[in-house]
Amino acid sequence: MKAYISNISMALFLTLALLLTACDDYVEKPKYEALQKETADLKQQLAESQESLRKAQEQVAECLVHKYQTFENGIRTWRLDTVTGNTCVLLTTPEDWKKPAIKNQSCSAGN
Repeated sequence: MKAYISNISMALFLTLALLLTACDDYVEKPKYEALQKETADLKQQLAESQESLRKAQEQVAECLVHKYQTFENGIRTWRLDTVTGNTCVLLTTPEDWKKPAIKNQSCSAGN
């Protein structure tokens, strides 16, 4: 029994000795500050990359949603959004563009 207690005592002593020697390891303050700045910079880069990715995903989603077809009707070329059903004048003659009703139906007018 004494040998068992002695082994436990020895194991505890060795564990304590290892823990105390590990306490001598430290990082100097300038190196610590440099590592903290590097970490902050990397976090900022990650946040910027995530924001760029989110914007790119939104653009892709928007492109996938709107599918356009063009068709001609007389002197005008129309654009049809096959998802929403909206149409707008894509191309026409210079004289036709001068008409207010046609200008309001142009694709550049937000249609």
